[in-house]
Amino acid sequence: MLRKAVFLAVVAAAAFPSAAPAVELAPGVVYKREVHTIGGQRVVVHVLKAPKPGGLYDLKPVLSNGLVTGRETVSSMQRRQSRRATLAGINGDLFNWGSGRPSGIFLRKNLLFTRALNSRSSLGIGVDGVLNTGFIRYTGTWQFGSNKLRTLREFNHPLEQDSGIVLYSPTWGSRTPRVRGAREIVLKHVAPVGPNKDIVGKVVLRSWSTHHHIPARGAVLQVSGDRRKILLEEAKLGHWVKLHVSLTPWWSGVKDAIGGGPRLVTGGVPVFQAGEAFLASQLLPRNPRTAIGQLANGRIVMVAVDGRVSWSAGVTNSQLARLMVDLGAQTAMALDSGGSTTMAFDGKVLNKPSDGGERAVADALMVFYYGIYARKLRLPLYSPNGDGVADHQRLYAKVVRRSQVSLRLVRASNGQVAWSSTGARQPGTVVKGLTRRLADGKWRWVASATDTKGRTSEMSRTFVTNSTLGYLRLSRSILRPRRHGGSLGISFRQAREADVKVTIRKLSGRVVRHLRSDHLGSGRHAMAWNVKNDAGKVVLDGRYLVRVRAVNSIGPVALVKRVTVRRRF
Repeated sequence: MLRKAVFLAVVAAAAFPSAAPAVELAPGVVYKREVHTIGGQRVVVHVLKAPKPGGLYDLKPVLSNGLVTGRETVSSMQRRQSRRATLAGINGDLFNWGSGRPSGIFLRKNLLFTRALNSRSSLGIGVDGVLNTGFIRYTGTWQFGSNKLRTLREFNHPLEQDSGIVLYSPTWGSRTPRVRGAREIVLKHVAPVGPNKDIVGKVVLRSWSTHHHIPARGAVLQVSGDRRKILLEEAKLGHWVKLHVSLTPWWSGVKDAIGGGPRLVTGGVPVFQAGEAFLASQLLPRNPRTAIGQLANGRIVMVAVDGRVSWSAGVTNSQLARLMVDLGAQTAMALDSGGSTTMAFDGKVLNKPSDGGERAVADALMVFYYGIYARKLRLPLYSPNGDGVADHQRLYAKVVRRSQVSLRLVRASNGQVAWSSTGARQPGTVVKGLTRRLADGKWRWVASATDTKGRTSEMSRTFVTNSTLGYLRLSRSILRPRRHGGSLGISFRQAREADVKVTIRKLSGRVVRHLRSDHLGSGRHAMAWNVKNDAGKVVLDGRYLVRVRAVNSIGPVALVKRVTVRRRF
């Protein structure tokens, strides 16, 4: 037996995505699906707004699998981090398809994973919650003792030229990439690499091959071309090298950053010509696109635009800039687009990725919410009448920090508390199963918490208990009608009077037979279907839904069962 929610999901799946009211996913985190007409074409836009970073909220980049190499879906990153916070976010930087390496900067807690790409914008997230965008230039140096200061061509990025030196840190992955003809110097006692910091390392291995293990507190210098002789002459076993990774100009108070581009909005004005290293083929076509911005009040706005489908044309980069201004952004930057465009919350994708499924990407940009979170209820309509349908409700509350927690089950009409629990709780999820029958009507599950830093949060979920309908029974599950028709017995029970409609529908939701529409009292009701449609003809072979819907002062409730028709003629 299927609930009404299942039936509605079948109908919705067959239709184009339409505009939907704003939904609060978590306290202060609001999602809305909008439909715009842009450039004369229909465009579906997914908009997520969240509080300015600070207190119970952070905006942070998340790296796939925690390493530079490899890829991971946005929803998987959220599930992986779910014990630390409740996450909402979008895909991040462009990336190398083979290795998964982000094209631009990735900085987390002042730990540098990849360097900035000076020809494209970077996004810096200030400790004050302010977003910064701009061009950041990478340079690097290395020096043994009093020898000449020399250029470090790349950091965690394979050479795009034949000659030079690359520094690989543990954040790259377990081993350096294989490079024909290159040599490697393995270092230990190397501090984590951060922007504009001097670090040192001790030479523990000189090798004429590549693909070495990168020590946990170490690094590897990989050298190619005419620089091999210079490095190997100076890098003697036991010698110390001084390294420096420079990012200029750098923002004060920024410890998290991500690459992307181009810049879309500055000072509330759209930027149509950002002068960044993107091809016309990347900027001009209408495609799915992703963007991050900040409103005048500090709130974060994330956007994912569906595209490459009949029901959403996508947008050009200039149209995306104009859209971000229309949404109120004072600062905004584009991120990777096309099949990478993804918006997700709590491990579930919200938009419709154009690949047909979610693409694994290099990194993502996430809102972290650290307060109490009440997960969406599986049963917005709870019907505890013992018929085995929607009889068991489960209520959830997740805390990610040690907190003083209060949980209450409250009747909406009069404030009656049916159940409550208060006490200190460790990080984890509380599950409350409803094991007793509640009075019919609207109920609220209210979860509140105060963490060890004194930060308070509250979230509630609403559901309706309605036991009006129950025990829908069919005389058989397969019908084999002849030319004159057949017979299907249908019965159900009512706990109270209601306006009732009984219909036969295709799986798509289309009604083929209006069987009954009456105001019925409590008790058992029975009827029969002769396997014919409203025109008096025997229906075609296929699967059908028998749907009983009742409406009274409590609200609507419906029961659905499937039946299969296989004609004998």
